[in-house]
Amino acid sequence: MKQLNWDDLRLLLLIAREGTLRRAARKAGVSAATLSRRLDELEDAVGHKLVERFQAGCVPTAFGADVIALAEQMGEIALDVERSRDRQDAHTASGLVRINTDEWLSYFLTTRFAPFHEAYPNVEVEIITSHRPYSLTRREADIAIRPYRPEQLDLVTRRIGTLSFGLYCSREVAKRHAGALAKRDWSGVPFVGFDEPRAEFQSDRWLRALPSAPAPWMRCSYGLGILDGVAHGAGLGVLATFLAGDAQNLVAAIPHIRELDQDIWLSMHKGLRTSARVRAVVDFVEQLFSEYQEPRLSA
Repeated sequence: MKQLNWDDLRLLLLIAREGTLRRAARKAGVSAATLSRRLDELEDAVGHKLVERFQAGCVPTAFGADVIALAEQMGEIALDVERSRDRQDAHTASGLVRINTDEWLSYFLTTRFAPFHEAYPNVEVEIITSHRPYSLTRREADIAIRPYRPEQLDLVTRRIGTLSFGLYCSREVAKRHAGALAKRDWSGVPFVGFDEPRAEFQSDRWLRALPSAPAPWMRCSYGLGILDGVAHGAGLGVLATFLAGDAQNLVAAIPHIRELDQDIWLSMHKGLRTSARVRAVVDFVEQLFSEYQEPRLSA
């Protein structure tokens, strides 16, 4: 058997997964003719036919299926090697990483990022809080963490978790309105919400749609203002559920409002995939979200 070109095995895997030479070639960024030639060279090297080519698509031969299975194992090993290399590189990482995110996610990160500095003392983290997404393609930020999936083609994007919300109040308010909260009679209970320019936020629309609930008597232009008002007895308000574990004075009137769940997406520019400092931050953020579980509080 002639010496194998390992990259040709990767292309064989792509053909098997895509089902046709045309789709596999488009995914690989080469022409169908080039991909066909590479497949010919691989079959010549192993001395057996690997793929039967039909007009409707490509079907692996029995021998080809065995080779594909081995190639998949090799691909997993290669990924393990890359991950080990990234972990090793990350410990010597240095420089600045800028994260753009919204208000609730910014609070989630800033209150949980301290251990990162102990592990990576030479990496600086800048968390840029804004409702307006910063451009990753223009490098206004290195990483974006948002409750929606970006559509730019030159970004690496993955879902990292779900942000959930509940209806909360302080222990004092819970005690004062215990009967009404037990019956979910909102008519005489005070509320805290967003101001008019932000009344179309999903959480505020939900709050204002509560049966018989009065309009929020205290209105804020930012989420943490609602948190401050709720925690200090101004009334009930919609808050991210992770706050329940941080603020001992909070009581859940409705622990989980499922219709307000938000899938959280992490994105970065493709050119930063090999950056040790960015990889370190991404791994840490993913670990934070994997540990995040919906808290449950009782009055």
